[in-house]
Amino acid sequence: MEACRTTGLVSLFLLLFWLLIPGHIHGQQTSEQEKYHVDSTLFVYYQHCKAEIKSPSVMQMLDTLFLMAKEKGDLRMQAVAISSKTDHFYFGPSFEDQEDSLILYTNTIKDFARKTNQPQYCYFAWANRLITYYTKQKKLNLALYEANKMQQESESREEIDGMQNCYQALLRIYQSKELYKQATIYAQKLIDLTLKYNLNKYNLTNKYLELSNCYLRTNEPAKAWEALEESKLYIGNELNQGAYLCGLLRYYIHTKDMVKARETLKETTQLFSKNTELRIKRATNLLEIETNYYIETGEYDKALGVFQQAFEKLSQNGFITPTLYRTRGSIYTAKKDYQKAIESYEKAFELSDSLNSAQEDIAVGEFATILGMEHLNLENKELIQKNQEIQLEKRRYLIILLCIIVVIVGVMFFRETQLNKVLRRAKDAEQSASRMKTEFIQNMSHEIRTPLNSIVGFSQILSSKISEEDEESKEYTTIIEQGSNHLLQLVDNVLELSSLDSGTPIPIDTKVEINALCRQWVEKAKSSLKPGVELVYQPEQDELHLYTNPGRLSQVVSHLLHNSARFTEKGSITLSWHINPKQRSLVISVTDTGIGIPQDKQDFVFERFAKIDTFSTGTGLGLALGRLIMEKMNGSLVLDDKYTEGCSFVLTLPIK
Repeated sequence: MEACRTTGLVSLFLLLFWLLIPGHIHGQQTSEQEKYHVDSTLFVYYQHCKAEIKSPSVMQMLDTLFLMAKEKGDLRMQAVAISSKTDHFYFGPSFEDQEDSLILYTNTIKDFARKTNQPQYCYFAWANRLITYYTKQKKLNLALYEANKMQQESESREEIDGMQNCYQALLRIYQSKELYKQATIYAQKLIDLTLKYNLNKYNLTNKYLELSNCYLRTNEPAKAWEALEESKLYIGNELNQGAYLCGLLRYYIHTKDMVKARETLKETTQLFSKNTELRIKRATNLLEIETNYYIETGEYDKALGVFQQAFEKLSQNGFITPTLYRTRGSIYTAKKDYQKAIESYEKAFELSDSLNSAQEDIAVGEFATILGMEHLNLENKELIQKNQEIQLEKRRYLIILLCIIVVIVGVMFFRETQLNKVLRRAKDAEQSASRMKTEFIQNMSHEIRTPLNSIVGFSQILSSKISEEDEESKEYTTIIEQGSNHLLQLVDNVLELSSLDSGTPIPIDTKVEINALCRQWVEKAKSSLKPGVELVYQPEQDELHLYTNPGRLSQVVSHLLHNSARFTEKGSITLSWHINPKQRSLVISVTDTGIGIPQDKQDFVFERFAKIDTFSTGTGLGLALGRLIMEKMNGSLVLDDKYTEGCSFVLTLPIK
């Protein structure tokens, strides 16, 4: 009753408002209302809500809109009312529980849209509000987690709106993470979807330009040019034309065609000078490209002047990044103004360091959130699985009681089918978990590698500037550099293990001569030998050709020789090979007279992160990685437990 009274008062107010507004506005609203087939009262009140979308009072107004739409049986306006609540928390001022509120109302509109068969509202709020919010807040792992869920749902349901929204979201996320290979995939998917289903093509120019830019980032200029040519076919206005010219100018600068770049820059500047909308929306983009042009042509004074204009505009919007300071540093370096160059690089380093610290804090929170959500999902799946098992058990007993003699064969067949389905689901779940783990490790390793590369680079610069007399400082910088390189090696090993675990094959189709390879390994290992240690090479015959993967084989054997050199104080290290005619295999052995490995630890050393001496250097991944590589090449890596004078590692490879 109270709701009806409120609705009646609102309707009376809207009628008065409708009569008092100017005629031309009245006409515009009527036109839009007829376009969307919306009741006039609902439409006017919705417009009023839109005008107050940032105000706290709009939440109550949207509840009123929902009740009015419910009374008139308008499901679409009910969905609009709920969806507009996500607009309020997305566009409104920041506050402590903003993210939680945005999640709550995104889930609310998703549930309502599913129940009323209006998926477009579900995907709009999910992609353009929640995921975009995560992306803008640099919570990229959370954004990627939500986008992947959205992609699975939309593709399984074959809902075009969802696929279009999630491809756009994934493109933005991977661009923000600077993973342009993956961004290229989703840029192309977005274009293919638009063309296949004849969706709105007015923005196809920009979509092709995004694809072209991704190809330039991955150094594929030929594909970038093809995308540029396609973008030209969909230019519909001067805004598209300006964007196309910027993309063309970026391409010519990348390919060092400065003659065409100069002509394109002149044409672009003329277009921007006469189009106000272009200057407002794309001025910064043009200034950044123009800066790169003058750097390439060696006109550093012009480059600095244009850069300063871009820097001021970006400063006003709060978009200053370490890359901007590095660009300014490179310009000053070229101008030989080393003091200002140093100041710019120092600011880039300080900003990069603060951003990395902030991103680490955000990442910790993201992973905690993801793990929490995964835990809830896992519990839900376990409850569903238990319920399914109970139901399955009941059915099975019922069938046995009714048909134990007549249909025993059918019962057995049914049971086998059900068990196969359960196993298949379990296998699919395991593969999905493995893929998520691999993506997680790769993304985190990428994030870790960036600050580590900075540490290595600056420690090398620091070392080069310290005089030879300052031995203590020299020692400290060397320790920093060694530690950083050790961490980089650990990241590389973890990435490689993750890649191989995910099923990446190792081709073995390159023909090599084994003696030539062995001599390379021996020469490389000599520099690691300790005084008094002899390196011996013992081939079975003068020449042997086989098909294998020389890079991977060298990786494994070189690591074994390096290990032997580390742990052998005196005596010899022997590299030998022979052919096993029964098994048609090549057997390579690395034998030393070093400290050896205790009998009870000989299987342990092949485990990941296994180290007999915890104080020794190394990652503990070398032997585990070597064994995995050999298995991928249809071979094996074992320790000869019969040899007691040191260590003897034996590699076996099939001979084609």
